[in-house]
Amino acid sequence: MTYDFDFFDVPLHRERGDSQKWTLFGPDVLPLWIADMDFRSCEEIVLALTRRAQEGCYGYARESRAAIAAMIAYHREHYGLEIDPDWVVPQPGVVTALNLFCRLLRETRAGRSDVFINEPVYHHFMSAAVQQGVRERRIGLRPFGPPLPTPPAPTAAGAGGWLLCNPQNPLGHLWDDAELRGILDFAAAGDLLVASDEIHGGLVLDPPHTYRPLLALARDDAERRRLMAFVAPSKTWNVPGLGCAFAIVPDPTLRAHFTRDYDNLIPCINLFGWVGAEAAYRFGEPWRLGLLAYLRRNRALLEEAARAWGLPLCRLQATYLGFLDCTALAPKLNGESPHDFFLRVAKVALNDGAVFGAPGWVRINIATQTATLRAALERMGNALATLR
Repeated sequence: MTYDFDFFDVPLHRERGDSQKWTLFGPDVLPLWIADMDFRSCEEIVLALTRRAQEGCYGYARESRAAIAAMIAYHREHYGLEIDPDWVVPQPGVVTALNLFCRLLRETRAGRSDVFINEPVYHHFMSAAVQQGVRERRIGLRPFGPPLPTPPAPTAAGAGGWLLCNPQNPLGHLWDDAELRGILDFAAAGDLLVASDEIHGGLVLDPPHTYRPLLALARDDAERRRLMAFVAPSKTWNVPGLGCAFAIVPDPTLRAHFTRDYDNLIPCINLFGWVGAEAAYRFGEPWRLGLLAYLRRNRALLEEAARAWGLPLCRLQATYLGFLDCTALAPKLNGESPHDFFLRVAKVALNDGAVFGAPGWVRINIATQTATLRAALERMGNALATLR
């Protein structure tokens, strides 16, 4: 199978089906919001799922050692990260893992369960802290230039953990070794546990740069044991609906707390999730490389549009989620958010930056057919012209 531009150019007509992305706002709206791609999956995943579906029996599935082994082998080959199978805790999704980490802080870090969270960030980071009863310590990120100001050492008092997004959603920033090393040094000085959401790691758009798993930077076993990572095939290979992710927790004591009462709280992994994950990690690399080339073309279109509009756009180094600064439009919007303005006037659905902690911004999903993206950007440009 050749995964070239012609392959990704084929529309799927998702508005006719059960797609949350395409049906929430109605048939006249072009959806560039939720982190869900509009591309047919790689044929190896389709074939693996089809074969399993044809067996005709869909009972509870046991843990798939083959899928876990495929995930481990992929991380070893592509990122030089050795993962012990005993460290792996299957998850129905990364949001579950975020909540389990915050629960762990609350239960094991008495008097110092506050969690550092970078802002803006994927909104489930904040909701996990709230739901699990831990206090957030938000550290603002700079949208342009070096993003992470170093928090002063005294701010660690009362804190027990740090939730990191690597690569960063929604800024699209790819953390380099020096930045990650600074976070690890700060965590060591403050005795913090660090959990890193790394589900966008396979979506780096600027070769030869690559994502660095936080665990790969651990200098010794003691440092490794204060870290955990959350990975999944969901974003890289567009299989979020299959519901399969992995928490990697090297420390056995933390892992025991992380999984406390697990079977009573967390649903088992969907059997198709196991099948899709194994196929993605084993056979999905040609599709991923074709996808990245296509996303680079779409990124160039978004960058061109942002320049024409005179609106700052974060450099999209990784993920397929552009983050656009529309705060300059505030005097012309009469209190309406940019999100609501583009939805009402342009009939384009974006993510409101306010949910990530950045009011006046919008997040734009470029993982769609180039023709669809062109049409949406043209609509947005026409809408902006009405404000002049």
